[in-house]
Amino acid sequence: MPQVQTKKITFKAARAVELEPGLVLRPGFYTGTKTRTRVDSIGGISWTPSKYKLELTANQLKRMSAQIELNLISKNIDVTKFVRQGKLICV
Repeated sequence: MPQVQTKKITFKAARAVELEPGLVLRPGFYTGTKTRTRVDSIGGISWTPSKYKLELTANQLKRMSAQIELNLISKNIDVTKFVRQGKLICV
């Protein structure tokens, strides 16, 4: 059974980043997670490339003028491509 490793991290956005159409992350610091999976094989142990997720609260989403669902508490957004592009930095 693969071992999944998840770690809380902080992201830094130096500039505004459009995460989704109409959802722009303002410059600042945000909390999220980094996840990777251990893969055992005959050749030894390796890890899958890390995946990054940002957790935004309903209040943060409202401040971004995002359309939110009724009773929404928070939303997880996959930001892996923005980390790999250097638009979000893990600090």
